[in-house]
Amino acid sequence: MTDNAKNPPKTPRKHLLPDMLLARQMLSMGIAMLIAEGISFLYPADQSFWIPLTTFCVCLYISTPLTALRRTAHRILGSIYGVIIAGIVCLVFPNTAGLLTFLVIFAGLTLWSRAFAGLYWLFVAFMTASVIMLLALLMQHTSLTPNYLITERTAFTLLGAAISLLVSSLVMPATERLDMLRTYRHYLTMFYLEYRISIFRLTETEIPDPDLNPREIFKSARTYQEKLPVWRYALFFNVFIYRCFVRFLHRIHKMRLLNRVLLTSISSRTPAVPLNEDTRNLLQQNRIITKRVLLALIRLNRDEAGKRLQDLAKINSLLEERMGREQGLSPAIMLTLREIENDLDHLTKGAVQLYLTCKNGNRD
Repeated sequence: MTDNAKNPPKTPRKHLLPDMLLARQMLSMGIAMLIAEGISFLYPADQSFWIPLTTFCVCLYISTPLTALRRTAHRILGSIYGVIIAGIVCLVFPNTAGLLTFLVIFAGLTLWSRAFAGLYWLFVAFMTASVIMLLALLMQHTSLTPNYLITERTAFTLLGAAISLLVSSLVMPATERLDMLRTYRHYLTMFYLEYRISIFRLTETEIPDPDLNPREIFKSARTYQEKLPVWRYALFFNVFIYRCFVRFLHRIHKMRLLNRVLLTSISSRTPAVPLNEDTRNLLQQNRIITKRVLLALIRLNRDEAGKRLQDLAKINSLLEERMGREQGLSPAIMLTLREIENDLDHLTKGAVQLYLTCKNGNRD
């Protein structure tokens, strides 16, 4: 792990080229829309426009078949909820005033629901209810009844979603397993880079005070929160591993915050009292062994990580013995180092390490 390794280990180039992903997205959208438009043309029902419209909405922003599956599930679920809500309104308030009132309400709720990025079904539900209200108003004086509007809306939504899901499963690459491994490696690397800053600040006296901004750590944590909904579908039949991934991501960000605690404790110690040379050497050994533990975890070598952890425990025990005699080494610093050691032990023995090793093998 080099000092300038600010990015996660590189994966095969074909998985990183955005142009290739964009080309597949365009191909998936084009084929799906062609099929949807063809069905609408061959079956010219009054509301057959729902087929290409639903297909278009589901195909937007998908990168894997599972993202398409998630949007399809949300689209269908939201459509069903919207149809139920609109059906009740059409039956209870069939007059123009009632339909106009609820059209305004549902339109406002549609905009409000956009604030919840993870609840796409909520947006679809209110949007569906709004559209049914609008169509019911426009077609009050035609032979199309609200029941007919609701039935066609549901049937054509299911058909359009099925088209987009089928095409995306054939065209888009399935990269969830690779994404899990890259995310795992990325956050381990980020932790070490920040840990290294803290140890250098403790052992070196002539470097400027670095800053580990907690806001940046929390901002970095948001990137994995966007992945979790798709991972839930990827691990639909393995809920235990999914929950272990969630716990791993929470743990690694807690460890990154411990780096901030460590740095704060170091900055508050008396600078006039330099550390003993033996203590500095032990801290350097702590950093080097921690680096080797993380390298073993990144390479999915659980046995090697376990051996290195034993060495780390010995180093920390020696540091604890010196803590009472070393004025520059506060109890808070030692407790933080022990807590990081325990967290590394949990990561080594955790189910995520076993799962990734099983799926990807030992990669040196």
